Amino acid sequence: MNKKIPTFHPLLAFLCVVLSAQLAFSQEVLNVTQLGNFGKGEGESKAVFAAGSLVFYGLGSKVQIASFSVPSAPVRIASVTLSEVVEDLVRTSIGGNQYLVVTGGSKMWLINVQNPTTPSLTSTVEVGTGAICEGVATSGTYAYVAAGGAGLKIYSIATPASPTLAASIDSLAYCESVVISSPYAYIAAAGRSHIVNISTPTAPVYTGRIAGYGGYHQYLNVRSGYAYVCNFDAGLQVINVTNPANPVNVMEVPTGHRTARIVFDGNYGYVANGDSGMRIINVVNPAAPTYVSRIGTVGRAASVYYGAITIGGNPTGHIYVSNRTTVSGLSAINVSIPATPTTSGFLGSQNAASGSAFSAFYDNNKVYVAYGSAGLRILDVSTPSNPTLLGVLDTPGEARNVVVRSGYAYVADMDSGVRVINATNPAAPVSIRGIATSRARGIAINGNYVYVATRDSGLVVLNITNPANPTWLTNVRGIDVENVAAAGNVVATSLFNLIRFYNVTNPAAPVAGGQTGTLVSGNEGLAIAGNFAYAPDGDSLRVYNISNIATPVQVGKVWTRGYGYAAAISGNYVYVPADDRGLRVVNITNPAAPVLAGFYDGVPIARGVAVDGGFAYVAERIDGLTVYRNDLVVSVEETGTSPSSFALHQNYPNPFNPTTEIRFQIAEVRGQRSEVSRVTMKVYDVLGREVATLVNEPMAAGIHKATWDASDFPTGVYFYKLSAGSITETRKMILAK
Repeated sequence: MNKKIPTFHPLLAFLCVVLSAQLAFSQEVLNVTQLGNFGKGEGESKAVFAAGSLVFYGLGSKVQIASFSVPSAPVRIASVTLSEVVEDLVRTSIGGNQYLVVTGGSKMWLINVQNPTTPSLTSTVEVGTGAICEGVATSGTYAYVAAGGAGLKIYSIATPASPTLAASIDSLAYCESVVISSPYAYIAAAGRSHIVNISTPTAPVYTGRIAGYGGYHQYLNVRSGYAYVCNFDAGLQVINVTNPANPVNVMEVPTGHRTARIVFDGNYGYVANGDSGMRIINVVNPAAPTYVSRIGTVGRAASVYYGAITIGGNPTGHIYVSNRTTVSGLSAINVSIPATPTTSGFLGSQNAASGSAFSAFYDNNKVYVAYGSAGLRILDVSTPSNPTLLGVLDTPGEARNVVVRSGYAYVADMDSGVRVINATNPAAPVSIRGIATSRARGIAINGNYVYVATRDSGLVVLNITNPANPTWLTNVRGIDVENVAAAGNVVATSLFNLIRFYNVTNPAAPVAGGQTGTLVSGNEGLAIAGNFAYAPDGDSLRVYNISNIATPVQVGKVWTRGYGYAAAISGNYVYVPADDRGLRVVNITNPAAPVLAGFYDGVPIARGVAVDGGFAYVAERIDGLTVYRNDLVVSVEETGTSPSSFALHQNYPNPFNPTTEIRFQIAEVRGQRSEVSRVTMKVYDVLGREVATLVNEPMAAGIHKATWDASDFPTGVYFYKLSAGSITETRKMILAK
């Protein structure tokens, strides 16, 4: 579980963080939440559970929650990332709250889904050495885990935060799955299945064995005294279990290879049938089941569950199908007429993106990712939990870094120099020219100027007053410049073992300032804010006072526990991508005494980072772009300061139900905190109709927030628009009930 520092006085919070870090550095997460990813690839879907149009399903190592209330346009509303691939899951009620019980690898997890838009991991159970947890079922306050070679495990989950082992039957064959038909548990176990009396869960009694017709028993389900065994290699086997101690074979139904799971509704059985899709069987007469129909699925059908979707005011039966293989995800199939099933909707998974993600740049709800050999990718991050691809452009070189202004992207493209890309239509970016430099690998932007770190050309300065046609102003010779940072009238270049500073009051004629002392482990990227520069040096972050750039002075240092590649600043925090130690968050309220305030370990090769408010967008070499939330940022307000720009932040939470908070800031006028023209914030539906007014009044320059209670509005996508004087900005949000 994530350990989070309570929200109270900042100094006390920082002391708690320090103590926590000193006493519990072995923890993997502190004050940072992983929200969403693009590029990693989400993997296969093996498990699904539905409650009407609300669906919970496994997608690789994620538990995904989706709404199919509009089946043709399903919406992902939340997810929880686990440490193992999800094999099975079920929802149950404990103490008046809804929980998912999930199994995969050697673990069982409990996830609170009382509010499905904000699920939270409650507990993790290590089932034991040798356990491969394939299936799970619940009854009352007990969870039954088919644990592979470790047999059947029974856990008391009456206290969700601390499940306890109640009983174990270790002598069964390899246990694939388990279902409950009180008072018995039925366990599919490789070449045979078992029946266990669980009238007393702490003292289960072995009752009977189902040999069936042989083959590999993948799953079984029970209806009206008959067990339907899924023989993975051949089809269904119908077994009379009216007398559990003496099961009797009835017949086989040859549904074919990869018969994986069956679920019932009324007189029909719905079978996940691998590459054959889903088959429907009439089981009104168990002694003579009859074939009704078949429907192909997008991928290999692995699991099925029944749920009713209200269409035109009427509950309409649907089967949700988990799909495996390269085309994976979740299908919703309308079975209101079993003889002619139809696909109502599909939610696909993300495949792994090609190339390697090196750096990221945030601009107006979009993140531009320099993706190495794959060029530039542009992502929509208006919903941080679900980054989506807008556009792709392959570049002739290897994209290592990117900055953006006025819809134009400037890519440091290694041996191809700087590529200028028109991204005013992010769905179709166009390369319009190249600027020849030697091995461009770092790039920074400040106002109308772009600064490029190159190998032999040193620091190159470009004028982008005309964004489509940058002009070369000058270059400052240097050897092997790694990266560059720019803010105000200061530019800093990293030469790996030291950092040099330049005064660029006149960008056409940079004036050399001072440099740092020799760095111990090396620097490949840094950030500047105000009078301070923040430079990773191996597994530490060094802070330099640069109020006089002729003599930069180190004033602070903090151990980050990971090799830092870059740095980005938002408010009182520096965000450092630290290779295989993940994201580090450093509090710089006092730059002379920086504090490691948060981290998220285990990110594979974190290389670059962009920030917006409390959100960090981390470029990870292998896994693409991952979005994290700094949980310490409970308010964007900074004591004693006034914002100097107009900004509309993403609502939080998003998706939400039924309330959400929207933060925004109004610019200073002539350096004073003063009233501006009337400020309005309105909410619109997808048809552009105004549905709510949240703000309509004169407001002083500063940081503000508005809350929308959407209790009376239906699930869907909405837009909120902030207007102040001649400036407007719009963002998207999702209401998911």
